[in-house]
Amino acid sequence: MPLKTYLNSLVCLTMVPLMAFGQEEEAKKKIRLYERTFQLSLFPGISTNGISSGSYINKYSLNLFGGLSASNRTFEAGLITNSHFRSSSGIQLAGFANIIGANAFVNLTLWEERALIHDNYEVNHMGFQVAGFLNYVLNHTRGAQISAGLNHTGNNFTGLQIAGIGNSTGGFSLGVHLAGFYNAAKGSVAGLQVAGFFNYTDSYLSGTQIALINKARSMQGKNSTPPTKARSLQIGLFNFSKEMHGTQIGLINFGGEARGTQIGLINFYQKLKSKEFADAGTPIGLLNLGSTGSVFKVHFNELFPANLEYTTGNCQNCTWTVAGPIGMPYLEDNKKLNQNALILGYDPNEKHWGFGWGFQKILLNKASIRPFDKRNELRVMTYGIRFLHLNREWMEVDKRFNLVSRLHFEWGRKGSKILRSVYRYGGVAVNYFLYDPAIGESAFEIRSKTFEAGKLRQYHALLWPGYSVGVML
Repeated sequence: MPLKTYLNSLVCLTMVPLMAFGQEEEAKKKIRLYERTFQLSLFPGISTNGISSGSYINKYSLNLFGGLSASNRTFEAGLITNSHFRSSSGIQLAGFANIIGANAFVNLTLWEERALIHDNYEVNHMGFQVAGFLNYVLNHTRGAQISAGLNHTGNNFTGLQIAGIGNSTGGFSLGVHLAGFYNAAKGSVAGLQVAGFFNYTDSYLSGTQIALINKARSMQGKNSTPPTKARSLQIGLFNFSKEMHGTQIGLINFGGEARGTQIGLINFYQKLKSKEFADAGTPIGLLNLGSTGSVFKVHFNELFPANLEYTTGNCQNCTWTVAGPIGMPYLEDNKKLNQNALILGYDPNEKHWGFGWGFQKILLNKASIRPFDKRNELRVMTYGIRFLHLNREWMEVDKRFNLVSRLHFEWGRKGSKILRSVYRYGGVAVNYFLYDPAIGESAFEIRSKTFEAGKLRQYHALLWPGYSVGVML
């Protein structure tokens, strides 16, 4: 190698670290900050800290219209806005907006910006923010944000958010969120979300959502895998979750893979295909779509000679086998079905009729885990509650209050070879009848001994023992 080329290369290798050191020193020089006890500001750049107000950390600030500083430690009030480049703490009061970190990299070179990011640079707030329209923090917040409009934290939030329109967080959220329209969290939510219209988390919910519409990617509960002590609840008209291991209470519930409890008019869920020892949960509603283990019943009782029932629900403890997803349980002695019944009863002699709903547990015996073992499901046991509204004229709904609550227990077996798929059963029941005294207790034919049970407000009450005999398909 020629001597001149060798010397040039040596100079370059020597200058590179010197240039880098010079840039680093320059960055440190430009990022240098100053501290002040008090700042008075008219507009950003017109203040007691001069045009370089963005380089000052203040303990107390009073901004007549708007203020700009690197940070504030204790108290700050502004008629319009308060704006900081860096992490702050204490109390912020603004007529329009508190903004922390919106211009975190303003006036910095690319080298300076990369140096800050490499050092895990963050702009956070710890304290109390009150604004007429907006509270904004670039990264993390610990404390309270109260706004008539919007509250936003870019990453994790811990504390209390109250907004007239909406609250949003870009990461994990722990605390209470109250909003007139929406609450949204990109990460998990542990705490309470209450909104007038919509609550959302794109990750795990271990808390409560209350709104017209609630959505969570995964709701934690006692049947979650792995096990957890966290619990979750959604209360609204429409509730959504892809993995619902908590509780949903609403008009329509979408549970996805549901291992929790759904209480609603209509429940949607997937048929659970699992090798795990986990309960499939409990759907409680008039219609349950994704149903497993539905049955059809025809029976006679002391109220109506003819009764029809059709159930929807799920199998609580079924496991996956080679024969399909509806296998016998591994560890328990009975296959357990959670079933919701739509009920219709009719008395052809008196022309009385009734309709209602009931929830019942159906237990089918297990002899072995083998799916084709003929000893399986020979016996059936059913217990639960039925609610029936009684009507005096066929196909006419009586507007008076006539409600029978019926606790029942039934036991049966499968038939002979000819009726191999039919269960014959009998049962007993305890009935509690609340009725309008203007109708009288003799308005309905009750084929059992009745007992007066006092009054409940303006309604009279009767008790009687009941029975039933029928078949189940």
